[in-house]
Amino acid sequence: MIVQMEHAIKPDVTQVEGQQTARQSDLVEAVRRGQAFPAEIHKSLQGVDAVVDVREFSLWYGASRALYSVSFSIPRKGVTALIGPSGCGKSTLLRSINRLNDLVDGVRVEGQMLLNQSPVYAPDVDVIELRKRLGMVFQKPNPFPMSIFENVIYPLRIDGENRRSLLEEACERALRAAALWDEVKDRLRSSALRLSGGQQQRLCIARAIVADPEVLLLDEPCSALDPLSTARIEELIHEISARYTVIIVTHNMQQAARVSKQTAFMYLGRLVEFGPTADVFQAPRLRETEQYVSGRFG
Repeated sequence: MIVQMEHAIKPDVTQVEGQQTARQSDLVEAVRRGQAFPAEIHKSLQGVDAVVDVREFSLWYGASRALYSVSFSIPRKGVTALIGPSGCGKSTLLRSINRLNDLVDGVRVEGQMLLNQSPVYAPDVDVIELRKRLGMVFQKPNPFPMSIFENVIYPLRIDGENRRSLLEEACERALRAAALWDEVKDRLRSSALRLSGGQQQRLCIARAIVADPEVLLLDEPCSALDPLSTARIEELIHEISARYTVIIVTHNMQQAARVSKQTAFMYLGRLVEFGPTADVFQAPRLRETEQYVSGRFG
């Protein structure tokens, strides 16, 4: 394990190793007992300009607890990756931001979640309006059984926009942003279902950003794609992250390392470590993080 030092005078190695071992032991014991524990938040990500601010957030599906007092702030713009073993709560956390978990019977939450300083779970929140502020792309491409054009501008249609010139302009802008315009510009009236899997996923990204959302949520967007299509989507994520805040859930460690600026490692419903991606992968603070990103468990 690499231990980062903030002082010019290097402390006693035995003392540092002892502190680290105690920290690891406390963490493992807390997980075994089902207790929450303070996550390791790297100093550079403390006090950031947060687009999503999670504060002591917990979630239950009936009697089963899925998230344990998660607290961290996701910086504005760039890509934040959520990683961890299957069942660790990363997709649950992602879907909590746009309240998709509300659709599951018996869901209960505690704590706070803010989107640009606005409460996500306040009693007076209009969930439909909240979801308009967020774009969402799922594991498998889900184009609607309609034309490419109508797929892209669907969010504007349901919001009452019918001006043809504006819809056409928005469609082209979104398709260009999704790196799909040149491939489909001559067949916008064709069914979106005729596109390849990779094209369909880029179409879904175009549909997600056409209304200019505050955050783009990606839940395993490449899990159903071939390597070439995956590379195109990753390149696209990098490009759009200059304009949007992107939060991506991925099981692929290499993908997280390639596309994200900061990474959050989750385990059994808890946030374990959150820091710049380069540090999380090359110099993690905790042994559990190092073991996961190096493929020794999970």
